[in-house]
Amino acid sequence: MHDREEHGQPEGRAATGLPLGVMLFSMLAITAYLIVGGAFLDQESENGAVDVPTPTLTQNDASE
Repeated sequence: MHDREEHGQPEGRAATGLPLGVMLFSMLAITAYLIVGGAFLDQESENGAVDVPTPTLTQNDASE
């Protein structure tokens, strides 16, 4: 049983295993996601093309 003096007192020593485990798992999951996504993008980048818009003359530009 708990002593009456300890009731309501803050924890003297907090466990850090769960928060650190969650952070580590999140970092590994994000890294794996970026690596897998990068591998998929590298396969399709050979067929990609970029269309650059060309400026067109308007009536105001042509009269100047």
